[in-house]
Amino acid sequence: MAGKRKVLIVDDDEGVRLFVQAIMEGEGWACVLAYNGQEALDMAEDEGPDLIILDVTMPVLDGFEAFKQLRTSPFTDKIPIIMLTGINNDEPGAAYDAAAMEKKFGVSSPEGFVDKPVDPDFLLSSILGVMG
Repeated sequence: MAGKRKVLIVDDDEGVRLFVQAIMEGEGWACVLAYNGQEALDMAEDEGPDLIILDVTMPVLDGFEAFKQLRTSPFTDKIPIIMLTGINNDEPGAAYDAAAMEKKFGVSSPEGFVDKPVDPDFLLSSILGVMG
């Protein structure tokens, strides 16, 4: 894994985790996987990923709270985060985007939002926009 960028993929849906993992590994990234927000917090500090792809709706600790804690920890506050969500499709009138996150939590906004179902090309272009 030396020299590879590392991504932490956080989603309670195994199918989504494996789908995103396949996309990222196809682009040469090393992947670590977490099932919920609490695992994400623990793994982010232990693994030091270059990027986090974080689902919103999860058990134990949801993506919003995990995001806030990641942004306020000196160990993880500089890691770029792309939020992965189906909420904008599932909840009429919901508008979860970077500006809404920044306003709600009072911390810097996520670097991107990708709606579910995940479009591989959109995910990769979002990551390219964040990571170069």
